[in-house]
Amino acid sequence: MNVLDLAKKHVQLRRVSGNRGGEWQGPCPGCGESGHDQSTGPSNRFHVWPADNNGTGRYWCRPGKGCGKSGDNIQFLIDFEGLTFKAACARLQIGLGSMRRSETPATKPKAFEPPVYDNPADLWTEKATKLLEWSQERLMENDEALGWLAARGIRASLAARSGLGWNPGEKGRDIYRSRESWGLPTEMTQKEKPRKLWIPRGLVIPLEIDGALVRLRIRRFEDDGPRYYMLPGGSPATMVIGEERPAFVVVESELDAILCSLHPCAGAVALGSVSARPDERAYKILADSKGVLVGIDFDRAGAAAFGWWPEQFRHAFRWPVPEGKDPGEAFKAGVDIYDWIDRGLTPAARIYKPKPAAAPVEEKREQAQDVVVEPAAADTTSGDEEDLPASVRELHDLLRRNPAVIIFNTPERLSVERDKRYVGGRINELVYRDETVRAFILAHPAEKITGENLL
Repeated sequence: MNVLDLAKKHVQLRRVSGNRGGEWQGPCPGCGESGHDQSTGPSNRFHVWPADNNGTGRYWCRPGKGCGKSGDNIQFLIDFEGLTFKAACARLQIGLGSMRRSETPATKPKAFEPPVYDNPADLWTEKATKLLEWSQERLMENDEALGWLAARGIRASLAARSGLGWNPGEKGRDIYRSRESWGLPTEMTQKEKPRKLWIPRGLVIPLEIDGALVRLRIRRFEDDGPRYYMLPGGSPATMVIGEERPAFVVVESELDAILCSLHPCAGAVALGSVSARPDERAYKILADSKGVLVGIDFDRAGAAAFGWWPEQFRHAFRWPVPEGKDPGEAFKAGVDIYDWIDRGLTPAARIYKPKPAAAPVEEKREQAQDVVVEPAAADTTSGDEEDLPASVRELHDLLRRNPAVIIFNTPERLSVERDKRYVGGRINELVYRDETVRAFILAHPAEKITGENLL
């Protein structure tokens, strides 16, 4: 049964959008809160997207005055009808299988103590740094690897900023070195020979903490062996991207975390696996944040593992991707990852103003079909405008060519629209993904920004 069907039994909902299967709004079945949007007038805080989660639907009560509850059809029955997890599955005729969890633990669980990990030995760091620098050069030469990353939403510029690399191996084969040369203890094989350090071919994913390299993980593309391999000697520390940001998306894969980090108001935490827990550093960052969107894989294992998060963080709620099981799959299915994250952020997180950053590396881009680029107007750039960042001047030029496009800049929302329709293309990318432009927009005094008043 869909979330929309369940919600309609409790409250009256109205359809407010037809995009991606439709969106419905109304008062929350739990707290009953509704609200007022300065841009569009009366609105309600409870949102339902019936087409999300492969047709089972998703709901969210906007935090603030609302309760902030969110989830799928199972969580709806738990939140608003008081069912246990087992009873909710039975109502929906969902087999428990690996989702089964104990409802009456025999003993009170021990308080969680986040692990603390030491940094690698100096020799390991020296060797790993050289390998990483070499692999970073190889990645920029490998169009196939860059294409694979781009298909997951990670363009070449983002790959470079994230420090990704490519290990092509030696003569097309995996690399082997003596463990001792990397400062690792000697290990013997079954044949009583010294075991070599295996450095497989593949995508090299680094983790740096406070400027120091502490881990190299390699994403392999061979059919045999593990898909992800952590180079021995590195630290199992939790990856946190954008630790200064007010909210965080929790995912499993480091590549998914890199993709999610494009949102300037939300950092990303990569666990490595659905059952992993954040280390002490990551735990403190999440505890001090203004919101934790738990986007671990949307499958049975992810559903069973979610229960730990709200027990640890009162501001954590389940936020699965609307298509596929993880952000990478969702991106391939056409999901706007920025929009998915933005929907889950509280107003306090959205008004965060990041520090202006340098314009990103330029890449070839195509204009979206829904933005028509008119012939350029006469150049009216003043000397003062020439001092502005290049990305802000680019946005100004695009807005002047598209006078019907409006950027709505209010505490409740930041959106790019034309004739009440969502606008994609380069304008959208600049507003949402360029930190310099976003900081400029958020600091702008106008609530409706066009090419006439941007500067």
